[in-house]
Amino acid sequence: MPAQGDPSGRVVAIAESHNEMTSRRSTLLVGSFVILTSTAFAQPPQGPRDRQTRSLITNAMEDYQNLEIERAVERLQIALRGCGNGSCSPQVVARVHMSLGIVAVGGQQNNDAGVESMSRALQLDSNAEPDPLLVTPEISAAFRQAQSRGSRPASTSNNTSGNTSTRPSRGQGELLHTPAPEQLENTPLPVYVEPSGSLTAEHVYVNFRGNGMRAFERREMTRVANGWGTEIPCANMIQGNIEYYVVAQDAGGQELASAGSESSPVQVTVVARRTSPAPALPGRMPPETCASGMDECPPGMSGPSCRPRGGARRGGLGDACVSNDECGEGMRCDGGACSASDGETPERPSTGTTERFSRFSIDVGGGIGLAYLGGGRPPYAEYRRWQFITTDSNGQRQTQVQESCGEFVCSPQVNAGFAPTYFLSALIRYNITRRIGVGLGVRFQFDTAPWEIPPPRATMTAPNPPSTSVSNPFANLLLNARLYYAFTPKGFATQGFVASAFIGGGVGQIEPAPPLPSSTGRQPAHVLSGYGNAVVGTRLEYNLRNGFHFGAEIGLQFMFPTFLFAVDVTPFVGFHI
Repeated sequence: MPAQGDPSGRVVAIAESHNEMTSRRSTLLVGSFVILTSTAFAQPPQGPRDRQTRSLITNAMEDYQNLEIERAVERLQIALRGCGNGSCSPQVVARVHMSLGIVAVGGQQNNDAGVESMSRALQLDSNAEPDPLLVTPEISAAFRQAQSRGSRPASTSNNTSGNTSTRPSRGQGELLHTPAPEQLENTPLPVYVEPSGSLTAEHVYVNFRGNGMRAFERREMTRVANGWGTEIPCANMIQGNIEYYVVAQDAGGQELASAGSESSPVQVTVVARRTSPAPALPGRMPPETCASGMDECPPGMSGPSCRPRGGARRGGLGDACVSNDECGEGMRCDGGACSASDGETPERPSTGTTERFSRFSIDVGGGIGLAYLGGGRPPYAEYRRWQFITTDSNGQRQTQVQESCGEFVCSPQVNAGFAPTYFLSALIRYNITRRIGVGLGVRFQFDTAPWEIPPPRATMTAPNPPSTSVSNPFANLLLNARLYYAFTPKGFATQGFVASAFIGGGVGQIEPAPPLPSSTGRQPAHVLSGYGNAVVGTRLEYNLRNGFHFGAEIGLQFMFPTFLFAVDVTPFVGFHI
């Protein structure tokens, strides 16, 4: 009897004999095993560090959205090193490269590096694409460029900023290489290259030249993870720069591919104090600083040249970790890697590219404001208007109106122009991120009408003036809150020049006094404005090494509903931490 197939592919047959039924049962079991096995193998393989790497990617992109660009790059480079030796699935590694591409284009304005990282991501996972929530026209354009490259090798690049540095090979593939951002003096420098395409090399050499060396020294690299690696000896790691290039050769000594060259080598800065994660070969711990006559730190001391007394070496910045106990003093385990305990990047020496930014700033100043008075008669703070009744010689009662500015002169006509105001000011600012800060400011004007304006005195023409005073709140004060944005490259850096813009609003008054002719014996009355305020302006400051700063602000003040426009110029001095 012919077999019938159901939708799941199972074969159901009516057996006419015991042997035939047994045979068909065996066929069914084998078919089911094949289906289950194929389904299992259809799932993408998971790497042991996929979860930690995804966490690092998430944290890095949050840093990117908060404009912490260097911190984002640092996390992604940590993730990339942690994925060495096949510790992550290709899909997750592709996500790291795609994220590096987004940060390069959107945060560093480096389109070439971004396209190169995205191309690498597509080589690992053809379905990789940028996060839709982070896409901008520039990032979309870079992604289309990467897609148009397909599987072609990336263009030549020989930089030391942490981006992949490669040189096309002669027909077989290329060497992929990411230089370390820096390395401590007297500490071996790991160098790792990985082949792409169909490159098969018999020998791979690194040629290096340290500070004081006249010629390059050659060292053969050994198989490490999916490529070749070695460490440049600590004796060659002297402050300044270490230069090197890598060459892959066949059995006959013919060059197949290279990363860098003798005329254009890769350069890595050698520093006395680490400011970025410690570099390491895939799957290995970062190399330790060579001994300098001591194995353990003296009591109460620590440093890269010694280890804690009675203990093993603990993880440094960027080292892989599971708990805080595996990281050194002042660090914690964050996303599978040791990082600074306060969540900030350590301060870089003046020659580096990463600096801490100031969190808190306070300054005091004083200046001159120029309030613009339009033509006509403005409203005066001291102005009083009242009615009183008199009796003429015929005994008739008459109502009269009296206007007065008390002891001051109310100009019936003011010429259009600026009237000066002199003031003191103070500002407290807290910087939420490297570029965004919030502040509270106060402006105290010297010459204004009093807060309580007394009634005018009786005169022959006004024998019965009002007997009550008039409130004039916030006569001397203007209070406002501000939002600052620093647009200089290093944001609110602790040292050097910082330029920022601000916008804000508050409550108070600005009370200029229109100028009077010199022949007038009394003082001019003060113009009323406010009590609402809006302000916009720019701030220029220079931060000194010891935490002090000086500079100036230019603010455009708008008072409402009683309108007044003024320009304030405010020199200041202060300190920041």
